[in-house]
Amino acid sequence: MKKLLMMFLVGVFVGFVVLPGPAAANVQFGIKFGGNIAKLTGADLDDIEATLKSKVGFVGGIFLTFNLGKILAIQTEVLYTMKGATYDYSDLQDPYIAKLTSDYLEIPLLLKIRIPLPLIQPFVFAGPAVGFRLSQKLESDGEDIPLDDQLLKNNDYGAIVGAGVNLGHSFMLDVRYSQGLQKAIDIMRGDADLDLKQGVWSATIGIAF
Repeated sequence: MKKLLMMFLVGVFVGFVVLPGPAAANVQFGIKFGGNIAKLTGADLDDIEATLKSKVGFVGGIFLTFNLGKILAIQTEVLYTMKGATYDYSDLQDPYIAKLTSDYLEIPLLLKIRIPLPLIQPFVFAGPAVGFRLSQKLESDGEDIPLDDQLLKNNDYGAIVGAGVNLGHSFMLDVRYSQGLQKAIDIMRGDADLDLKQGVWSATIGIAF
């Protein structure tokens, strides 16, 4: 995973060095940051004996946009994103709150369609994303629960859809929804994993250089 990130960053640097002037003018590099609202989805949610609540977290990283004219663009990102869920077991005789927190390195590849207005450019985007789990943590009423076995799978992949607006050349805002397409919980039920996937709403601010 570290090698993959290093190769991507080196590729970005080399690309800026070797690109000719006109081509480099059609490429934007920048940073982005914002917040997440994460919640598990899937067919097996009804079997969880708890009220499932959203988990608020942080998202941030870098992006690289290749402009294919005034309307179309391809954007790739490397993001640190926090996911997870909160389980409220208030209906039990011994109620408690459990929190699952997971950090991922996520790499989306997005197709953007812009409305080329002079100052403010609305846009929509969609595309696939692959994620690599960096860490996981489980708490019960504020106390850490040791995870002897792997709870979340090491890798995840999904689809992203969203919309936003460019404010001039350097600033942008976007809102997106990321739906995991792989069963995220590494717990078997019979011959299959539990059908629980990651679903995340994100809002970010981007600054291009």
